[in-house]
Amino acid sequence: MIEQIVTDVINNLQGDYGIFRYLGDSFWCRDYEDIPASIRTTISSEREAWLQQQGRALQPGEEAQWCIFDPIVSAIFGARFQKTRQVEYLQKQTFYLNRALGQLTADESKFGGFKCPELYYLKAGRYVPNDATPLLWTQANLRIALKLMEDSLKLAVGG
Repeated sequence: MIEQIVTDVINNLQGDYGIFRYLGDSFWCRDYEDIPASIRTTISSEREAWLQQQGRALQPGEEAQWCIFDPIVSAIFGARFQKTRQVEYLQKQTFYLNRALGQLTADESKFGGFKCPELYYLKAGRYVPNDATPLLWTQANLRIALKLMEDSLKLAVGG
């Protein structure tokens, strides 16, 4: 079951900046801050109806891309590598850790550099971190992924 879930996430929910929570997720969708506050926090079906009425229906790929998931995927592949020593798992662990590290904010970010965002969303056609930056959940997941990478590298070099 775990294998199928990870495969489905990678094949269906992985974006360029992070991982969608689910397809069609309108929470922190394109230009989210322009949505009235009273609509932003409604249940998704009400928010989606409002977007539709405004001619702003969510298009595929405009969902927020969450940063909490790539470290988890890296950790899963790390655990698999540590159990099996199959290089393929170490490569995937490294790939997803690099994605997670690539999500850290840049120095010029309004939040400062090297912060772990909750997510990236489209604002005026550009992906930017949302205001829940830094997010402790993302930091915790990244810390776990880093520790598992450290352990994997020790095994890989025979240490």
